[in-house]
Amino acid sequence: MTKSIKLNASTIISINKDLDIEITKNCHIIREENIMSNKAIKAGQGSGKDLKALFNYIQQLREKRIKIKGMKQYLNMGITTFDYEAFKKTNYYAIFAACEAKETIAQLKMIPTINPTLKAQKGKKNIGKTESFSSAKIAQLIHDQQLIANKYDAMLEKFNNETSIELKSDSDEFKQYLTA
Repeated sequence: MTKSIKLNASTIISINKDLDIEITKNCHIIREENIMSNKAIKAGQGSGKDLKALFNYIQQLREKRIKIKGMKQYLNMGITTFDYEAFKKTNYYAIFAACEAKETIAQLKMIPTINPTLKAQKGKKNIGKTESFSSAKIAQLIHDQQLIANKYDAMLEKFNNETSIELKSDSDEFKQYLTA
């Protein structure tokens, strides 16, 4: 049997803010610690977190944020029951998922990496620094997120092209904007 809980709008907004803070904080950790000198690592500097696991955690938080945005959207529309599986079939889910994928891309582009040419010239061990995400890995993650964004953008384009609304009372008001 599925459990049910009630969340009011204030609680949902608070959860959304907490998710925003947690995502931002962890994105900063990845940016700040992707390249660390071997001396700093030996000295125990940094958060000590596994950045790859942290990236996966951020992605989980992003999925939670999509749900929270969906809940807010439903409440704003006057719908007081939220079914996540049904929500995933809506254009709102596509909008929020595309935005999260694009935000992930933006965050990935801000992660510094060791210059691959320098790494090849000196050798990975002789550079004196360690990176968790190489430029090649970041490029792959960006590519993966772009595919996700493209999928949802295509869904939105289909929705926008195939969905219409019928105006009854004020139909003359918009005639000037319609093309034959």
